Amino acid sequence: MEYFEILGVSKDANDDEIKKAYYKLAAKYHPDHLPPEEAKQFLPYFLKITKAYLILKDSDTRGKYIRECTLGIFEEDQEKDRRNSRIKLFEQGMRYLMGDPVRASKYFRKALQLDSENQTFKSYYGLSLILSGRDTKGLDLCLEAAVNEETAENYFNLARCYAKLGKYKDALNHTKKVLKLDRNHARAKTFMEELKNHTGIRKFFSKS
Repeated sequence: MEYFEILGVSKDANDDEIKKAYYKLAAKYHPDHLPPEEAKQFLPYFLKITKAYLILKDSDTRGKYIRECTLGIFEEDQEKDRRNSRIKLFEQGMRYLMGDPVRASKYFRKALQLDSENQTFKSYYGLSLILSGRDTKGLDLCLEAAVNEETAENYFNLARCYAKLGKYKDALNHTKKVLKLDRNHARAKTFMEELKNHTGIRKFFSKS
């Protein structure tokens, strides 16, 4: 089963095992953890890891995926198209996030419309709005995503939002939460040092 193989877990893995496997891979391949050239090189693989996690982290979609692999039937064609569409939209948003946040926000918004409960989509949509100058709505979305799903990724996006708004103390506090969830989050460590002096922040909001 491809998605289980990508995350390196068995088809009997529980939610916690799947989450830990994803965090381990994300710590190694997430663009935030890599130099610009390597980030670009490994982005397709990171998106594949994320795609696998988005399917397997939820028991319902995981169950449907297992049934498809077992029976050779995965969902009704319409639902399969919707799922593929929202993941592709998210991937497009990720590609444009730092270079063209306005364009990225359109992809994230459409992905969220197809999966309104997906907190990862919500978090990145919020971040893209902040980067596009739509501060209030963007911050609300990032806050909601972090409250609903306390992941290092969601908290780091929230920290970046606060820093972009000049709220460095809030940004620092949420960066600490990132490191509690993922102590190997290299970019969060660097971000924290920059926040302490309020210097060098701009590089986190510009195209690598």
